[in-house]
Amino acid sequence: IGAQVAPDKMDDETLQKLLKLQHTEEEDVRLVLLPVTVTTRNGRPIQGLGAQDFSLREDNIPQKIDFFSADFTEPVHVAFLLDVSGSMRQLGKLEAAKQAIRYFVDTMKPKDEFALICFADEQVAWITDFTSDRKNFLLRLSVQEAYGQTALSDAVAATPKLVDEKIKGRKAIVLFTDGVDNASKLSDWQAIRLARSVNVPIYSVGFTAMPDKLRLQGSVDQDLRLPATFSRETGGLLFQVHDPDDVKEAAAAILSEIRFQYLVGYYPTSRAW
Repeated sequence: IGAQVAPDKMDDETLQKLLKLQHTEEEDVRLVLLPVTVTTRNGRPIQGLGAQDFSLREDNIPQKIDFFSADFTEPVHVAFLLDVSGSMRQLGKLEAAKQAIRYFVDTMKPKDEFALICFADEQVAWITDFTSDRKNFLLRLSVQEAYGQTALSDAVAATPKLVDEKIKGRKAIVLFTDGVDNASKLSDWQAIRLARSVNVPIYSVGFTAMPDKLRLQGSVDQDLRLPATFSRETGGLLFQVHDPDDVKEAAAAILSEIRFQYLVGYYPTSRAW
């Protein structure tokens, strides 16, 4: 304020601004939420754990668990991110992806919700918003056709924030793609940074031309390394499928992962974000 003004000559608006300047404090608070799945060696989910059963470290420094949720009855919200680029026409990959999504929807509970997002060329389009209307959802899914190029990085960078803004409950993205990216404007690293900045795990179902028996155990197909990185960096998993019949198995495993997640949250002690 350049000059002093007597209080009785101030208007109400100026007075309120001064009061706010004197009494406002800013504090940045960042709650980090971690979706966690605990399974047996056979892959079956373990239920009934409490916050006391978990320990949490950041950069090897113990952190206090400030938030814990184990409500497996809470509805889940799944956004299907479907690659409809031209390469998905080959070998029936698009139809196999549609079948897997139908299987997902048919096995979800009445209060669960699902959404369909398609991408090709430079477009990322919401085909249906989150809904529990199976009939309308499956109708919109059935008419999707493949066209154009694949902007995989751009699509995966944009989608988590869109999903997170719409849904505040238990949520996940399930990506169906053959992994070929030939149209993205963002670099892989830029897309990964954007995707992992939002608390939405990405599960990838990647179509590969290599049968399981010819692939080294634990190895990732060259074309699926980017989806694998997206899943690893956001807390999801990659499922590589060669036979369309295997897609249903992947869908069942992903749904189990999403359904039986614990949610662990903490406020980092480090201020260097």
